[in-house]
Amino acid sequence: MLRQRLAVAAVGLPLLALAVAGPEPVFGALVTLVLALAAFEFVRAALPGSRSSIEARVAAAVVVALFAASARTLDEFPERSLFGLMAVAAITLAVLLWPRRPDDTYAGRIAPESVPPAVPPPTWWLGGVLYLAAFGTHWLLLRTGYDGRAWVIVALAATFATDTGAYAVGRLLGRHLFVPRISPHKTWEGAIGGLAAGALATVALVVLLPAEARPGFAPERLVDTLRAGWWLAPLAVLLPLAAIGGDLVESALKRAMHVKDTSHLLPGHGGLLDRLDSLLATGPLLYWFVQWATL
Repeated sequence: MLRQRLAVAAVGLPLLALAVAGPEPVFGALVTLVLALAAFEFVRAALPGSRSSIEARVAAAVVVALFAASARTLDEFPERSLFGLMAVAAITLAVLLWPRRPDDTYAGRIAPESVPPAVPPPTWWLGGVLYLAAFGTHWLLLRTGYDGRAWVIVALAATFATDTGAYAVGRLLGRHLFVPRISPHKTWEGAIGGLAAGALATVALVVLLPAEARPGFAPERLVDTLRAGWWLAPLAVLLPLAAIGGDLVESALKRAMHVKDTSHLLPGHGGLLDRLDSLLATGPLLYWFVQWATL
């Protein structure tokens, strides 16, 4: 398992670094492709076998890809409409995650093909499309913004540091379970370790940003520039919290789907959606935080 994870990381991380370092169209194409494949995975995992056809999975991938492409290429893309879309996505996910009767859960685990779905299949399809389109598109908007490459690096570093810190500290010191009903292996110690690692990474990366890219920078108004650093403390806390929250949402979704991983595309890691869980929360948070802090 560890060898598989390291092998995937050895291939995936350099590709990600090249995409981030390259021109925006390369990054945008990669993110669009990943979101489309993740939508395919979502529908496949949520509605296995006869409950979803290949057409339904491809349709989900196409809709998400078209939405992402529109957000990246339209000059007058209504960014604020994403608030409403995210709200609808959150409500749909809440419906999907609403506790079901114990017999439904048990039967679904034993013989999912023999039990009518507790939630209609179209709701799962819609939930996956809204989830990935509304939240994932923010990474494209973040990259196309002012000094977007630097902010993408901040978001990635904070997310990866949170996940790594939580895993390492949880393995070494974890004793007290965090949310056993959602994820039986996560601990409070791991969550605190992830929060600390994510906060440190956020502060370190923002300090390395060019001064012009930092919210509040005003070379002609020295006092305002010196005060601009106030936003760093809440950001250093909110980004790792978002990463942890995104991970928990994905764990809850997989429990509702009765699957361990959304797919086996990435050996040792699961599917693409299993790697995107935290990123789907940190991307939107950082994008809107930067927009608000630069008003």
